[in-house]
Amino acid sequence: MQNILVRKGRPEDAHHFSELVVLTSPAIFPIVFGSGVKKVMKNLFPHKRHYYSFDRSFFAEINGKVAGMAQLHKLITRKGQAVRLSFLLLKYLKWRLLAKAVNLLKFDHLIKDVARNDCYLSNVSVYPEFRSFGIGTKLLEAVEEEAKSVGKKRVVLHAETHNTRAISLYERLGYKIESKSPPLKIRNRLFESFKMAKSVTF
Repeated sequence: MQNILVRKGRPEDAHHFSELVVLTSPAIFPIVFGSGVKKVMKNLFPHKRHYYSFDRSFFAEINGKVAGMAQLHKLITRKGQAVRLSFLLLKYLKWRLLAKAVNLLKFDHLIKDVARNDCYLSNVSVYPEFRSFGIGTKLLEAVEEEAKSVGKKRVVLHAETHNTRAISLYERLGYKIESKSPPLKIRNRLFESFKMAKSVTF
């Protein structure tokens, strides 16, 4: 039997975060952030209070080895987080930020309709060698407990429509499709997703 531990993220998890976050959407992230996306994510992760920060993350370990991660956003100070992320991206992307700003804003539009009473779940990912061990389930249980502990009513997420494996997991754990989000057009490619939600109150 595997010993699975879920813990809060730490700055030293930056390497694993950079690998796992790209696995969540290997088509989108390189398009939005460029070929150096893993380096950008590794640099962003140790900083607090923004969308890709360690203080928004949970990591799952099997027998001491990092197996997967998820991020949970309380969206209480969303504008402040966006400003902080913009300054960090300017620091690490420099002049390249202007070329990518439009695509980054498209990402931001996805969570604009998330209510203040909800938490937003993003970037759930498990290393391929650790799949089918129940890691995703453990991560979702942990973030749902966190959402309840801060008084939120629901956990909301977006799942790409083609990602049937993830959608099946979410549905099995009680998430329901609420709507189909407007497609994101990034560099002439369309990305479609479902908005899904689960109540965490009793």
